[in-house]
Amino acid sequence: MAKEERARNQPLLTEEELEAQRPLLLQGVAQFNDGYFFEAHETWEDLWYPSPWPARVFLQGVIQAAAAFVHLMRHEYLGTVRLLDHALAKLDGFASPYLGLDAARFVSELRLAREELAALGPERFDEWDRNRIPRIHAG
Repeated sequence: MAKEERARNQPLLTEEELEAQRPLLLQGVAQFNDGYFFEAHETWEDLWYPSPWPARVFLQGVIQAAAAFVHLMRHEYLGTVRLLDHALAKLDGFASPYLGLDAARFVSELRLAREELAALGPERFDEWDRNRIPRIHAG
C-alpha cells in the first residue's frame, strides 16, 4: 500500500494478523539479502505502520538498517553510521527467534559492520567490503 493510502488512525494488527503478514516480512528479508535495501525498507514500512509493540520496534530497527545500507551505497558515511546506531538501539535485546528471524545474529553482525565502518572513518569507509553487509537469517 502506498504511503499516501495509509489511514492515519488504522488499528494495530493483532498477533494473528501480524502472523498472517509473514509473507510481507519475508519479502523484505529476501529484498534485503539480495541488496535491494530501499525496496526492503518500503516493504517493511507497510508492515511496520500497523504493527503492535514490540514488533513495531523490531521492524523499525530493520527498516533503519536497510536505510543505513542505502546510504552506504550512496557513499554517505555519516548517514550510514547514524542509521546503524539507530537500528542497533532498536534491535538490541531482541532474542532469537523473533518473528521467525535470527535477530541476535543479525544484531551481532550489524554491530560488527558498524564498528568496522567507524574504524575506517569517513575518508576510508568506501574501502569496506560490501560483501560484509549482514544478511538476515531464519531463526
